[in-house]
Amino acid sequence: MKALENRMSNYVDVNWLDMKLLRELPHKIEIRRPGEDIVTIGEVSDSVFVIEKGWAMRYRILDDGRRQILNFMLPGDCFDLMSLTAAKSDHSVVAATEVELRRIETHSFVAAISKSPKLAMAFWWVAIQEQAILREQIIRVGRRSASERVGHMILELNRRLAFSMGEETNFVSLPVPQALLADALGLSVVHISRTFSKLRSKGFIATGPEGIEILRREELAKLSDFDNRYLHMEKLRLAS
Repeated sequence: MKALENRMSNYVDVNWLDMKLLRELPHKIEIRRPGEDIVTIGEVSDSVFVIEKGWAMRYRILDDGRRQILNFMLPGDCFDLMSLTAAKSDHSVVAATEVELRRIETHSFVAAISKSPKLAMAFWWVAIQEQAILREQIIRVGRRSASERVGHMILELNRRLAFSMGEETNFVSLPVPQALLADALGLSVVHISRTFSKLRSKGFIATGPEGIEILRREELAKLSDFDNRYLHMEKLRLAS
């Protein structure tokens, strides 16, 4: 819950009573292994989920079996707010790593935000940020080159992780295989691997078993046409 609280406090000045209301909501902690669905397309969910640990991803499968990952969801991300309207899900959500989830029944969640305008505003901002990320994904896959796509995603994941931690970092923990990055960026695994090699050789990044270190942030941001304003992180005053 700490990661979600860090995110919300950067949107709205939520006080400790609001956070206490959120923290004490009846909930269940659930674990999903990599590859296990959390939300299935066509399902009507009765719960809101908060990722406590691990990564999940939204995706669609085409009729011929090809998969498009729409976005990765990180600690502090909250979904599926579609449950507030009892709408059928138009996508699926699956665990990309082992994921620890906080499941909150929709009626309890609605009761809490009904009592706190600041909480309601904070979750409104959560939804705004997610829509902005999805819009940027359309541009990333539709118009950017391979180097631009990979660089842009590295920087986005880094800023989002900094947002949930509440502090600056040049490191991106990358607990998912390159095949998932390929499905997110519309590239082959071979193309992803070559692009990482290219970015390393130019000194933009360094890679290791745990993830990626950004070495030349400003140059990578310029190469990738990355501007973090779409993430609405003004309060953190982070670099690009």
